[in-house]
Amino acid sequence: MGEIMKGAVVVTFAAILPMGLAGCASGSAPRPAATVTVTVTPGAASSPTADAGIPASATVNERLLVNGLNATIAAVPARAVAGPLMRAYALFERAYSSASGAVGQPDSTGTVTQIAAGYKLCYPATSSSAVSCEAFAHFTTNQAGQVTDMTVIGQPVAGRISTARAAASGGLAISSVVAYRLTREDIVVVAFKLTDSSYRPQNTSPSLLASLNGASDVVGQDALPAYLAPGDSLYAAAAFDITQNTGMFCLLPNDGFGEHLPCTTLKKV
Repeated sequence: MGEIMKGAVVVTFAAILPMGLAGCASGSAPRPAATVTVTVTPGAASSPTADAGIPASATVNERLLVNGLNATIAAVPARAVAGPLMRAYALFERAYSSASGAVGQPDSTGTVTQIAAGYKLCYPATSSSAVSCEAFAHFTTNQAGQVTDMTVIGQPVAGRISTARAAASGGLAISSVVAYRLTREDIVVVAFKLTDSSYRPQNTSPSLLASLNGASDVVGQDALPAYLAPGDSLYAAAAFDITQNTGMFCLLPNDGFGEHLPCTTLKKV
């Protein structure tokens, strides 16, 4: 899903970003799986970084970030990023890829190569699509070398991410709510953690609907659960034909009446 991934180092997922960020908190390609090999040309992108006075750890963290994104379920090491923007982006990629896997549409892995300003991730051709690539580049880092911003397919992450507070209603709760405006399409995807304490859907496939400022739901990119029962806790996502990634996000029952379940307000990071 949403523009993800890359890397070269074998990442240990012991220090992965916590998923509770949004509760207080590309493009559009599938997501990808564990160890990925990065092709590095000697003297290529690392030298300019050092020459510019940026800590050597910056290059390492850039690779860790890209590698963590290139997984079936995105898992960015906490030490690789800093600041609300990139933590929210890492949360979105993890939540959206988890939601996709939960509905039987897991992301695939790609091949990562180093380019002048960052990394390029390419996915192999399938029976229904040609080879597709996306670039993660122009990293901004802090003094510790942690990534605080970057571009995805030439577009800055800044301005494309929003988060919302946790909310509960009608026996359902949502948390870790984060929205991202894709770079290849005029679509906003909202990903979130869904917990069912007592809600019993009247209909299934899907068991829920979603709304964002009255925008049309892009059903083909949704990752909403087909079935839901008390005790379930999973990640879900909904896509909307809109470019504004702020405003009121609500869940609704799939029963034709349109009453709201949990609602929360998305605000830009």
